Amino acid sequence: MVYDVLTPAVPVIALYILTYGLQKLKIVNRGFHVNLWNFIILLAFTVSGIGGFVLLILIDNGIRSYLNPQLLYWHVEAGIALTVITIFHFHYYPGSISRIMGAGR
Repeated sequence: MVYDVLTPAVPVIALYILTYGLQKLKIVNRGFHVNLWNFIILLAFTVSGIGGFVLLILIDNGIRSYLNPQLLYWHVEAGIALTVITIFHFHYYPGSISRIMGAGR
């Protein structure tokens, strides 16, 4: 199966640049930007997490279904988007990330 890295990454990157720019221009407030990205993280995690969990159940029980390839595809695509969002999260919260990693002590 072939996975598209750019298909989930480019819209996520574009939307982040847009909302971050709008926040810096004070068109939207920080709370909107943070809440929007928390919601997007929740969506990506939900799709990836539930998809992975369902796949685990299907595979562990030896169930082969027409859903397996589609679930696997969307599980991976959501994981790619989640990876990009995590990088932006590190960019937006560098102080807390460095404290968590032990560099802020």
